[in-house]
Amino acid sequence: MRHPTTAAALAPLVLLVLSAGGCGTDGVVLDGAPVASPYDGPMSAPVSHADRAGVRERSGAAALALECDGRPWDGGGADYDSGLAEVADSPDAALSTWFDQDPVGHLPTTGYRAERADGDRVLLSYDVGERTRVAVVVHDGVRDFRGETGWGVEAWAQCDVSELPAEVSDALGLEVWTDADGRRVPTDRVGSRPGPEHCDWQDITFLETGGREYLRDVDGELAALTAGRFAADATLPAGARDTGWSRDGRRLWLAGDAAYLVSTEEPEDVERWPASTEPIGCA
Repeated sequence: MRHPTTAAALAPLVLLVLSAGGCGTDGVVLDGAPVASPYDGPMSAPVSHADRAGVRERSGAAALALECDGRPWDGGGADYDSGLAEVADSPDAALSTWFDQDPVGHLPTTGYRAERADGDRVLLSYDVGERTRVAVVVHDGVRDFRGETGWGVEAWAQCDVSELPAEVSDALGLEVWTDADGRRVPTDRVGSRPGPEHCDWQDITFLETGGREYLRDVDGELAALTAGRFAADATLPAGARDTGWSRDGRRLWLAGDAAYLVSTEEPEDVERWPASTEPIGCA
């Protein structure tokens, strides 16, 4: 539970406004309204680097600071040993440098604020509706590959991207679906995204639900790895299951080895997205 803190204790807290991701971004610290009920739990907790560690295990105190509607979705630490990231001389510069040098593609890079400072650690939070959806603990004591010691990201954790504002998840290229009541559906139930640009798959949409992956691959670039091909003019099979989920004017149905995207305005407008027949990765 969060507990109110005195105004004096909150005085050091500031609003962090970071420019969008990209090389050379700098953190800018502005005076802002203090957090009404800052996180009051541990600022340091064990971080596991085991291959099968869960989100809470690998995210340390950052996971404890989250206020998710569901479970923590992702998290971890930063890589200061291999040369991917360098320490900085302030908390906001540490976050900005990390976004530049060791980016995590599904984290927002603007709108953070310093929620709590405790000795050589600061909690930077991205809040939605006064609840922390992304938490980053930065520590003045991180050592990087150059042998320099300074401010660095010790742990970070994130709620499901469906708990971010729609404009933020859209800008990150993470497509969140909505249910029949217009509520955003957690991405561990259904989610889609464009393919990675570095493999030139950005025109292919990957949809994941129920442990399966479906592709909107108009040109058939990955047809050898799917159960049939994409069809822009398909027929909804008898017995297809309506998931009740929609996005961009289309409702998702499932049948056999394919997903069927049916127009909510013109039900005869149906696309067939074939399922992948094996895991598809991009090096």
